[in-house]
Amino acid sequence: MLKLAWRTVRARKAGFAGAFTALVCALVLTVACGVLMESALRAGTPTERWAGAPVMVGDGTRIPDAGPLTAELARLPGVTAAVPEVSFPAAVVTASGQVLTGPQGGPSLGHSWTSAALTPFRLTAGRAPTGPDEVVLDTATAARAGVTVGGTVRLATTEAPRGYTVAGLAAPPQELARQSALFLSPGQAAELAGTAAGADAIGLTVREGADLRAPAEQARRVLAAARDRAGVPDWSGPRVHTGDERGELEFSGAPGPGDGLSSLAGTTGVLSLFVAAFVVAGALALSVQQRLREMALLRAVGATTGQVRRMIALETLVLTLAAAVVGLPAGTGLAALLRGELVDRGVVGSDVPLHIGPTAPLIVLGGVVVTAQLAVAAAARRASRVEPTRALRDASAPPPGIGRIRTGLGLVTLAGSGTVLANSTDGHRGAGTAESMVLVLLLGVALLGPLIGRVASVAIGGPVGRLFPAAGFLASAALRAQPRRFAAAVTPLVLAVAFTGTVLFVPVVKARATAAEDGRRLLADHVVQAVGIGLPPEFTAAVRRLPGVAAADGTVSTTVRASVGDVDQYGLNARIVEPRGLAELVDPGVTAGSLDGLRDADIALGQRTAAALKAGVGSTVRIAWPDGTGGTATVAAVYDRDARFADALLPAPFAAAHAPDPLTPTVLVRTAPGTDPRQVGRELHDLTAAYPMARVGDRAEYDAARRQRQESATAVGRLLLGMIGLFTAIAVVNTLVMATGERRREFALLRLVGTTRPQVLRMAAWEGGITVAVALALGAAVTAAVLVPVSLALTGTAWPAPPVSWVAAVLGGAALLGMGTVLLTTRLALRRKPVETMGMRE
Repeated sequence: MLKLAWRTVRARKAGFAGAFTALVCALVLTVACGVLMESALRAGTPTERWAGAPVMVGDGTRIPDAGPLTAELARLPGVTAAVPEVSFPAAVVTASGQVLTGPQGGPSLGHSWTSAALTPFRLTAGRAPTGPDEVVLDTATAARAGVTVGGTVRLATTEAPRGYTVAGLAAPPQELARQSALFLSPGQAAELAGTAAGADAIGLTVREGADLRAPAEQARRVLAAARDRAGVPDWSGPRVHTGDERGELEFSGAPGPGDGLSSLAGTTGVLSLFVAAFVVAGALALSVQQRLREMALLRAVGATTGQVRRMIALETLVLTLAAAVVGLPAGTGLAALLRGELVDRGVVGSDVPLHIGPTAPLIVLGGVVVTAQLAVAAAARRASRVEPTRALRDASAPPPGIGRIRTGLGLVTLAGSGTVLANSTDGHRGAGTAESMVLVLLLGVALLGPLIGRVASVAIGGPVGRLFPAAGFLASAALRAQPRRFAAAVTPLVLAVAFTGTVLFVPVVKARATAAEDGRRLLADHVVQAVGIGLPPEFTAAVRRLPGVAAADGTVSTTVRASVGDVDQYGLNARIVEPRGLAELVDPGVTAGSLDGLRDADIALGQRTAAALKAGVGSTVRIAWPDGTGGTATVAAVYDRDARFADALLPAPFAAAHAPDPLTPTVLVRTAPGTDPRQVGRELHDLTAAYPMARVGDRAEYDAARRQRQESATAVGRLLLGMIGLFTAIAVVNTLVMATGERRREFALLRLVGTTRPQVLRMAAWEGGITVAVALALGAAVTAAVLVPVSLALTGTAWPAPPVSWVAAVLGGAALLGMGTVLLTTRLALRRKPVETMGMRE
C-alpha cells in the first residue's frame, strides 16, 4: 500500500501540487513560531549580582527583620557567610543631564558595599565607600559616565539628586548584561533603602568544593521552622533559590530576557496552528474530491474501503514528509529573519540567542502530520464508501448531499459562539472573550460551507441564472452541483477577511476606548513623567510649592495581597496616593462611597477587585504588604474606571512606609483657576535642572505620547500577524487555483458542445463573483460579530467605526485576489484545445 501511495504521488505531481503547497506553507509558518518559542524558553534568567552565592533566600518581597534569620543561616555547616542584600533605585546623572540606565535599558540599582561579596565585585581602583557622600561604581558605568576615582558624580536616588565622591571602581567576574551596580556605605544604603533591619534577600556563600545540596536543604529546614514559629502557612515567606532560580529572584518583577519573545511567539503560534489547520484541511479535502473518479475505479476493480482509506492516509503522509524537506529549513530561516527584526525593534534583547535544534521542528512536524491525517480522514471516508456500482456515476457527478453531522456541528458551533458573544459586552474581560471568538466563528463557517453554498446557489445563483441565461445559468448550475467545492473556495477567503479585519480593527477600538477612558479619568493639565529613574517625593513637594499649582500628586505603584473573610488572598496592583487634592487630578468614576473618606487605614477598590473579594463600602480588608508586614483597611469607595489604572488606591499616610520603592513614574499637576497654564509649564521646566529625570508635558503632549506607545506596541504584533495574513493570501490563491484547475475537462466539454470561450470566461466570472461576494459577506459578518461586542464592552456603543479606508482595503484586496485568481486560472485552462484536454490523463 505504501508503494502504491508513493507511485500515485509521483504520477500525479500536478494534482498534488496544491496540497503540497499548503503543507509547505503550514510548516514554514509553524516551525518559525516553534523555533522562536523554544529560543524564548531556553533564554532563562541567569543571575548576575549573585553569581558568587550559590544559595539565595527570598521571595521578591522585603524580609522585615532579617537579622535573626541571617545569623541562623550563617551558622549552617558548610556556609562561610550569610550576607543580607538590599537594593534601591540609584542612577548616575551625567554632566549633560542624562540619567544612565542599566545596559539594554535595564535597571540601575544601589546596594550596600557589604553585598558586593555576593557577585563578587573586586576593587580595580580606589577603596570601599565609608562615608555618606561616597560611592563605588561598576567599571562599565564609570566608563559611560566618564568619571574616575576621586571625581564627583551626581546620583539620582530615592532622595533629591546630589553629588557623591567616587571612592572606587569595582568589576564583577563577568560584565553585567542587564543592570548597573552602585555601592554605598552600609549606613547610607540603609537610609536610601528605607530600612535598617530589613533585607530584600539573603545570600549564602559556601566553602569551595562543598556539595551545594546540603546547605540548600538545611536552609529550607531553617525557613520551615521559622514559619512554624510564626504560625504562617507553608506557601508564605522567603524560599531557597539555587541555579537559575536565583536569576528569577534577582529580577523578580522585571520581564525576563525571553518574555517578550515568548508572548509574541506563543500568540502567533496558536493562530498559526489554527490557520494552518484550516488551510491544510481544505486543500487536502479538495485534493481527494478531485480524485473521486480514480477512487471510483479502484472500488470498481475490487479495492476495499479500508484499502482506499489507507492509501489516502499514506499518500498524505508521503506528501507531508516531502513538504517537510522544504518547510523545516525554510521555517528555521524565517525564524532567524524574524528574530533579527524583533531585535532591531527592541522587543527582544540581543543577548537572547536563536536556538536551532531538532526539538521544535520535530514537534511541529508531528503536529502537522496529525493535523493532515485528521483533515483527510473525513474526505477519505466519503471517497472509500462509494458503492462500486455507483462509483463511476458518483465520480463524474458527485452527489450534492450535505453531511448532517457536519451541518449539526456547524450550527451548534455558531449558536454557542453567539451565546458567548451576547454575554461578553461588559468590561475588558468581556472584550477579551469576544476577541477570542473569531476562531470559533471561523470554524462554524467552515463546517457550514456546503450548506452556505447550497443557499447561495439558490438565493444568488437563481436570479443570476434568470437574468443571464447563458453564463449566469451555467454558473448557478455549477454551484448547485458542487457545494463542497464552493465551501473549499469560500473558506480561505472568509478566513483572510475575518482574520485581517479583526487584527486591524480590534486594536483601533481598544485604542479609542483607552483614550476615551483616560480622557474621562485624567483631570490634570500637566503630566511630569520620569525617565531613567523615578521621581522622589521631594520633587512632588517642590511642585506643590510652585505658584499657580492647585494640586499635584505622584502616585507610587506597589503590589499588595488582600483578602476579605474566607476569600483567598488576591494580588492587587495598587497605587499609593495623597488623598488631599486627588479629586482635582483624577476621576476614577466612584460608584459607591467617596474618596473624601480615604484616610488612614482606608482603601478604595476597583469594581472588578471588589467583586472578586466580595467586598463593599465598609468591608474590612486584610492586607499583606510587600515589606512582609500585614494590616487591615476599611473600604472607603468603589470605582469603575480601574482598567489600566489600579486595582486599589491606598492613602500615602497609611501605605507609604510599606513601599520598598518610594519613587513615582508620574506626577500629575492641576493649574489653579485664573492661572495661565503656560506659566505653570515654564515653572515646571525650571525644576528639571535640579531633577533631570523629569520630563514635563502638557495634556496634549501626554496624549500624543500615549498614542505613540500604543502604536509601537501594536506594530510588532502586526508584523507577525501580517506574516499569517500573507500565508492566508497564499492559501486563497492555492485553493482557488486547485478548484478552478480541476475543471479543465468540464470547460473543454462545454466548448465541445458549442459554448464559446468568452461564454466560459463569463461563466467563471459569475461563479467567482458569487463565491467572492459570499466570502466577503461572511468575513465581514464574522468581523462585525467580534467588533460589536468588543465595542459595546469598551465604549458602550455598538458601532466600532473602523477606518473606511482600511475597510475598503481589506474587502477590495480580498475581492481582487479572489476574482483575479479565478479569471487568470480559467484563462490559462482554456488555452489548450478542448480535444487535447479531454484526452489528457487526470
